[in-house]
Amino acid sequence: MQQILSSTFNASAVDNGTLSQEEADELLAAIASTGVEMRSSYGLDGHGNHESDMKVAGFTGPEGQELWAVTYEDSSVSETAVHDEREEAERSYESQVRELAKCSDAPWWDASDVPGVALAAIEYTEEYRDEDGMWHTVREDEEDRLTGGEMGTVGNAAAVLLERAALDQDSRNRWAALEAAVGMGPEGAQVTGRRITVRGTAASGPVAHVTAAVFEPVRPTEQEVAEHVQQMEQVRAEAEAEDEAYLDLLDGEENTDHV
Repeated sequence: MQQILSSTFNASAVDNGTLSQEEADELLAAIASTGVEMRSSYGLDGHGNHESDMKVAGFTGPEGQELWAVTYEDSSVSETAVHDEREEAERSYESQVRELAKCSDAPWWDASDVPGVALAAIEYTEEYRDEDGMWHTVREDEEDRLTGGEMGTVGNAAAVLLERAALDQDSRNRWAALEAAVGMGPEGAQVTGRRITVRGTAASGPVAHVTAAVFEPVRPTEQEVAEHVQQMEQVRAEAEAEDEAYLDLLDGEENTDHV
């Protein structure tokens, strides 16, 4: 059974008449004096200080009974609830941690022991596959900070990071293919696959989630290659014209100085 001893938004056991204020105060005092932290999740502010905390603590009640408290606190909200059973307390704790992780307006977790919950600072490895089927590491043990509302699980975090990494990959492959066709880039420079491995820590130990994307190699037609050559020549001609105009401008200024 859950009893809310104090809460910013929810009715407490005192409010609904389940406990007297004196009984609630005794339980709060027992948590403060005998509580032993069992599980925790927290979020940090921009200075590295705890911005939000959620914990499960075992404690000894006023009558010597074994009880468990689930507490949450941030800059504007706080709540303390007591449970008779540890399993019930942990279920409530995990449920609230997951719900807060999905809420864009709530603090994001920088550390959590709840399985599969995405953390604000995600450690990941990004790799790409070349046309020969070989995988190459782009970023290893990189950290990226995720924003609220993007996802609620480590697996979804991998998908979001992959989406960022794979953005415009088809266009980049087309450019690499055209550059290779005119001898300005190496053959086989196209990316045929990307994968993101996100690592986190769950109650059961380290976990890793991998998400991959596949890209078909681009094979430009002769007409596309010819158009690319034409565009490159046009760009080169425009650059040369700009250089000549700039030199003419400098010459004009020098002649003016001598007058």
